[in-house]
Amino acid sequence: MTVQVRWIVAGLVAAASLTGCLGSAPITRLYMLEPMAEKLATEGTPKPVTLVVREVRLPHYLDRPQIVTRDESHRLQIAEFDHWGGDLREDMMRILVGNLGRVLGSDRIFAAPLHAAMKPDYRLDLEILGFERESGGRVRLTARWWLTRGTDAGLLLTREASFSGTAATDSYPALVASMSTVYGELARAIADSVRKAGGA
Repeated sequence: MTVQVRWIVAGLVAAASLTGCLGSAPITRLYMLEPMAEKLATEGTPKPVTLVVREVRLPHYLDRPQIVTRDESHRLQIAEFDHWGGDLREDMMRILVGNLGRVLGSDRIFAAPLHAAMKPDYRLDLEILGFERESGGRVRLTARWWLTRGTDAGLLLTREASFSGTAATDSYPALVASMSTVYGELARAIADSVRKAGGA
């Protein structure tokens, strides 16, 4: 066998080995947070509130494609093959807008930037302080938010609260479903803040 033939055979063997490895590589699974299931509320809302969500801030450890959990030693676990299907911060902004619209019974909830011609009643800034599954399967969300007037940006209130829920199983689909439910509870709390400020 000539040297050239040996190189060709070696190349074919290497290619076959690489193909086999690629064929057995784990598949990355993608997940999305889901909005609240209930329909847009209309009762008890004589005047739809106009509100713009200016920002949703995430801690650095959550601002990544991988889903993050926390073990019993408070160590963060980064999922290698279970990822968010999109940009988590952008998806949380979009879902929050929809959830607030449902709870407040308003189709005038927007994400920044808002068209200059529209004058919102309120502006909202949200900071997520923690949002992951802890040991024992409990999902915990801790958040702080600021509500300001749309006219002069005067601060109306600041709130910080925690919300929790338990995933049905230890799987990532169950985890994301529980996170979606807990995130909906945050929208309800923010809507209560708007009502206390006189918005609905």
